Amino acid sequence: MRIGKVTESVLKRSVLKLIKSDSNRESAAAKSDCAYSIDEDGSVLLSSVSTMTVKTDEAGFFAVHNAANNVFCMGGKPTMAVLNILLAADAEESELKNVMRSAINAANDLGIAIEGGHTEVTDAVERTVVSAIVTGISKAKSNSKALEKDDKTFLNNIEGKLKDSCDIIITKWIALEGTAILAANEADKLKGRLPDYMIKEAAGYKRLVSVKNDAQIALSSGALMTHDVSMGGIFAALWDISERAGCGMEVDLKKIPIRQETVEITNYLGLNPYQMISGGSLLIIAPDGDRVVRSLEDAGINATIIGVTTNKNDKIIRNEDEIRYLDKPMADEILKINNY
Repeated sequence: MRIGKVTESVLKRSVLKLIKSDSNRESAAAKSDCAYSIDEDGSVLLSSVSTMTVKTDEAGFFAVHNAANNVFCMGGKPTMAVLNILLAADAEESELKNVMRSAINAANDLGIAIEGGHTEVTDAVERTVVSAIVTGISKAKSNSKALEKDDKTFLNNIEGKLKDSCDIIITKWIALEGTAILAANEADKLKGRLPDYMIKEAAGYKRLVSVKNDAQIALSSGALMTHDVSMGGIFAALWDISERAGCGMEVDLKKIPIRQETVEITNYLGLNPYQMISGGSLLIIAPDGDRVVRSLEDAGINATIIGVTTNKNDKIIRNEDEIRYLDKPMADEILKINNY
């Protein structure tokens, strides 16, 4: 199989199908980015995992935040994190300290603790692999209804609403996470093209990778679905949310927000920012996009309507007069860089 996130067809055929056929209860798989269950008091217990395979000193930071973002998208509040760290045989102890320091920084941002995990040196990996499992809880009745055992009715109702020309919104700017990683790791190379202040600004985008406020505001402003933009970038996220919602879409490429630092860095390195890891951006589907955008902007969060859902299967990306059909998610662009 190709490097990167497995394709949707492989995921359905070799993962989700087996879960559904072998599970002794209805699975949460394919309905959200979190596993979930309902506690006796009606609370929704959430759990999400994120694995960071990209080479970066901030692997722990991004893994924890990305896992927490999935909890936020379900209307939940993270409560703790667990880490699994696999180190290559030639790794130095300083690398482990970097992972832990960055993970602790993320946990502090979120107001949670790292409660445990597993650390191992192994020749099974060539570079450090960090997985973060973040658990959370939600007591919001609106979210609980979506997760009850008879949630097929709920999902069918949502699917019907999503096909009725809903707005597609994205928060902040795409490829922020990838830009931050590249600016930090490729600084020496980029200095031959970009001024120091631009590289420093780009590296600082890591401060924007949480979608906590984005998700809370969107869900309270009428959003039907939210999905954080992670590996594979905005194109992968659009494909994923369309498949999950059972709808088509039309998106205007020119309306997808992108920072100039991202444009400069990806152009110089020959990468496609629309297929680059984009932690910090939240994809939202809502019947009244203007209302959601106003609420987000009132809170100081950049938000843009980039398209609409349709009752067809086509996933269309428009670039002025040019029309293209969205492909299945590809390997993240950041993996093309040497040593990644």
